[in-house]
Amino acid sequence: MQSVLKLGKSTVFSTRTLLRAASTSLQGKGPLKTNWKENVVYLYQFPRPANRLPNLSPFCLKIETFLRANRIKHEVIGTWLTLRQSPRGLLPFIELNGQQISDSQVIVWKLQKHFDLDDKLEGADRGTARAVERMVDLSTNYALLVDKTVNNAHLLLARQVSNLPLPGFITNYLAKSFSNIARKRVNGVLGKLDVAEQKELLRRDIRAIDDILGDKKFLFGDRITSVDCSVFGQIGAVFYLPYRQQISDLLEDDFPRVRAYCDRIRQHYYPEWKDE
Repeated sequence: MQSVLKLGKSTVFSTRTLLRAASTSLQGKGPLKTNWKENVVYLYQFPRPANRLPNLSPFCLKIETFLRANRIKHEVIGTWLTLRQSPRGLLPFIELNGQQISDSQVIVWKLQKHFDLDDKLEGADRGTARAVERMVDLSTNYALLVDKTVNNAHLLLARQVSNLPLPGFITNYLAKSFSNIARKRVNGVLGKLDVAEQKELLRRDIRAIDDILGDKKFLFGDRITSVDCSVFGQIGAVFYLPYRQQISDLLEDDFPRVRAYCDRIRQHYYPEWKDE
């Protein structure tokens, strides 16, 4: 039993120092995929969770959705072991023709340039798209993290959701550390908002998406854009978790158009993703 407890403590310690340790990544050491094929994107991301959601990370979900939406040939490689081998110590990252590229927005830029893709937005729409992208990747992301990670880390890390191959008592122990780290990150970005203020922030962000969406199929018309992938990544990685959160109430009670919009993207680009 003592050795198991030591394992639990060492695992928690590893979690706390994960990002710090990742700074010693193998940047510049060349691609992990040595037998790569030309113009095939190799997407390195967290392993598939247990609840059929493609990824618990909104940024991983964003990139996979972008690849699917643009019909780019790709291979998903889900493993924890590559985290320290990421160019910036973060997931997702991709490899394209032997080159490693990280940071989800940079990945999108590089893929758009390489495959000659264009959202075909101009003027006010182009400005709105950029503003929405930064809103969801920062403000909305951290507002969603409060429920996802700070308040419900024990549910998120449970094996039936995360698929982590660890005993329950260890994941419960990890969850406390994970929650504290997330709280510090959220407070560092949003400030120490009280519960009502945090809920209002999230409501305003979702309302902004709803205002832009209106009755359109996607945010800017009948054609999906990279910004839709960002919005779907952030909302989808939380809303489709198997337990209720603030976003559940918002989409089901107040913003049904945003709920239907996310469902459309899910059903069209992830036909294999079905509820049990």
